[in-house]
Amino acid sequence: MIKDCLVVLDFGSQYAHLIAKRLRHLGFYTEIHSPATPVSMLTRARGLILSGGPASVNLLEAPVFNEKLLDLDVPILGLCYGHQLIAMHYGGVISNTGQGEFGKAFLHQISGSPLWEGLSFPVQVWMSHQDSVIEIPHDFRVIGCTESGTVTALQHQKRPLFSLQFHPEVRDTQNGLRLLENFAGLTGLRAEWDMKSFIRESQEAICGQVGNKR
Repeated sequence: MIKDCLVVLDFGSQYAHLIAKRLRHLGFYTEIHSPATPVSMLTRARGLILSGGPASVNLLEAPVFNEKLLDLDVPILGLCYGHQLIAMHYGGVISNTGQGEFGKAFLHQISGSPLWEGLSFPVQVWMSHQDSVIEIPHDFRVIGCTESGTVTALQHQKRPLFSLQFHPEVRDTQNGLRLLENFAGLTGLRAEWDMKSFIRESQEAICGQVGNKR
C-alpha cells in the first residue's frame, strides 16, 4: 500500500539514515531520497528534512540539489548542511569564519517556535560544522543561538520552514527526539508505522503481484 511519508534528503552524511531511523522509532513512516529527486517523485511527502553532509554549500562540487523541492507546500526542516543550504537559497550568506563548532554546545532560545514545544533552555546540542550563517536570509528570523553567537536556528516568518545548525538525531543532543517529533507533528502525518505493519503491508503487496502463481 502506497503511504504518505516524511522524506529525508541525503546529502552524503551518515546522519541521513540515523534521522530516518529516529523518525521510524517515533512511529513515522520515512523514506530517504536523493537531493536531486524530481518534485513529481515526492507527491506523497508530508514533510521534508534536509540532512547534514560533509561538503560546503559554497563549493562547486557540492551535491546536486533540486531547489524546486523547497517550493513544496509541506513543512521543511534543514539540519547542519541543510540549514546552510536553506539560508543560502533564500539570500543568506554562509562563510567559514574560522570559528567552527565540534562537539557539545548549549542552545539558547531567542524566540518562540513550534519546534521548541516541551524543551527547556539552555539545552545541550551536538555541533559539527566549519561554515556558519553570517547573514540571515530575507523573511527569516533567528529562533536560537549558541553561546558563541552562532546563528543556530532559523524560522521563516510565514511558512513552516525551519533550519538548525545542530544534529537533533544524535543522542548527545538532549531532547532531540522531542524536537523531531515536534516537527513531524506539524506535517499532520500520523505516528502509526511500525515493523509489524511494514511486514504485513509488504506481504500483501507481494501477494497482490504474485496472485495465484508460486
